[in-house]
Amino acid sequence: MQRKPLLTPSKPGDFFMKKFLALVSGLSLAITTLFPPGLISAEINQPAVDYLKSQTQDAWTTMALSAAGETDLNLDHLKTVAGDTATDYEKAILAVVAAGENPKTFGDIDYVEKLKTDFYSQNQIGDPALFNDDIWGIMALSAAGETFDSQIMTDSKNFLIAHQNSDGGWSYGVGGQSDTNDTAAAIMALLDAGYNSSSSEIVSAVDFLKARQNSDGGFPYVSGFESDSGSDSWVISAIYKLGQDPKNPDWQKNNISPVDHLKSLQTENGSFKWQTGDAAGSASMTSFAVIALAEKYFPVINLSGGTWHEIRIEGLEDTVCKTEVAATTALQAVENAASVCGYSYDILDSSYGRYLNAVNSDAATGLSGWMYFVNFISPAIGAGDYVLQPGDEVLWYFGEWGYPPTRLRVSGKNFNINDNLTVNAEYYNGLSWLALPEAQIHIGSSTYTANSGGSLTVMLEQEGVFEVFTETAGYVRSDREEIEVGQIKSENLDLVVEVRRPEPELSFEVSLNNLDFGSMTPGELKEVDLTVTNTGQFPLYLESEVTGNNLFADNLKLNQSGWADFYTTLSVASNSSIKAQLNVPAGYTDFGVKNGQMIFWAVRAD
Repeated sequence: MQRKPLLTPSKPGDFFMKKFLALVSGLSLAITTLFPPGLISAEINQPAVDYLKSQTQDAWTTMALSAAGETDLNLDHLKTVAGDTATDYEKAILAVVAAGENPKTFGDIDYVEKLKTDFYSQNQIGDPALFNDDIWGIMALSAAGETFDSQIMTDSKNFLIAHQNSDGGWSYGVGGQSDTNDTAAAIMALLDAGYNSSSSEIVSAVDFLKARQNSDGGFPYVSGFESDSGSDSWVISAIYKLGQDPKNPDWQKNNISPVDHLKSLQTENGSFKWQTGDAAGSASMTSFAVIALAEKYFPVINLSGGTWHEIRIEGLEDTVCKTEVAATTALQAVENAASVCGYSYDILDSSYGRYLNAVNSDAATGLSGWMYFVNFISPAIGAGDYVLQPGDEVLWYFGEWGYPPTRLRVSGKNFNINDNLTVNAEYYNGLSWLALPEAQIHIGSSTYTANSGGSLTVMLEQEGVFEVFTETAGYVRSDREEIEVGQIKSENLDLVVEVRRPEPELSFEVSLNNLDFGSMTPGELKEVDLTVTNTGQFPLYLESEVTGNNLFADNLKLNQSGWADFYTTLSVASNSSIKAQLNVPAGYTDFGVKNGQMIFWAVRAD
């Protein structure tokens, strides 16, 4: 049977419903396409935020309001996950993290473990026919602290790369036409999975996006379509995550940037409409737009109410992280830094409060665990309760309680060959810095022992750039200093690296969860009645597709027509009765249970 071309969704918010067919038993699945520092950006006006706050809250509004710097959000909708697909849990994880909470402990179950245990199979996440659950799975796991080199991240990344279309883009599913929305989301996911802006796969994807930009500066869902706010938003967020500026001439057409086009779609009440001709805006498009105009991307990392702090994490064997993050507490600093430094972490709840149990493979055992300092002082309260003040520096170390922090004072940064370097090692006793006797001082690959006064002088006989630090038993490893020896020619390069959906406007319901034709014999015809109801906001044009066993593909009819020729239209709140007929041909000998899948596709009919 020749298959007609599939309809292209009219907008990124379109839903499609899947219904499974079976001779003896049936399964049903509804697939929801998951798409997608602290103050409100100048690009966002207060009406946009006020509009979102007046809407029914969901994962997307939560992420958007967090991106806009809003605090005290109503998160009750995130306490449980109503759906049963990978994307349902991915959305919840992303929203919980954006709100500054822990997705492992915030809900009724551990959302992260649920995603990894129930939906990770066949070296990918969720439905192997879809990419969106892998794309958003990568970003959700990254937001929750999963390292980019873990097995699930590596497998999901490889699955995406293996299915990148020849034009450089991605579709929502295997074999589909590349679209701007999924391509932008894939770029953001791959950046979380260890790729960078110069990776060939990323460069090809960026080229795909640039080739699809319309003359009005905006982006369409696919080539030939009108620019829309959803597509603008996804691409803008991806551009920011790439470390680029979407207002730059490189991203303009006719001197119009995608930011300009997106802003042109904002309505008087603050909402963003999908396309120019739409009468009103929607919560979904406004959520996407707010994130993009706040110069944020996915995952949205919560900075609301937080100030910027330096955090250093010293593991048992090496330094895990040194970066700056915005956080409100010393424990939240660990959570927020994970997406920057690419480490995994485990935070547990106890009768004494939340505490850091593990970072990467360093987990609390015996007398050893994770301890913290703020400004080199060991606070007398738990890290989850310690509210950081502007300028506070946070230091975490793995070891026994009572290890003093250390530091080095070096005699310079730039040296000639055969110059002497003097290093003084010190530790903090809670009141002052004191000399660290016999400190073990590392200079490049060499280790030296300081004298009883914590001092070391060495002649620098080798040209190069070297790290200098102390790592002495019973003390916290010091920060690392860098020295240059000899005529070192260097050039500075800016480096950017990060290691580390909405009620639909189109929706419909099908009266059956499965089409079960029971037991049939060759030559027999059976009929099953079902009803499709338009529950959305727009009239629908509906088509079908059947896949799976050829018995269904070749012999299933809908309303007396072959499924490939079937279509119907549904006005708002109306329904349509559909008679499904299956004829098992006389002489059919391939006995046994046969399974297939029927997909109803809907686009706006107006």
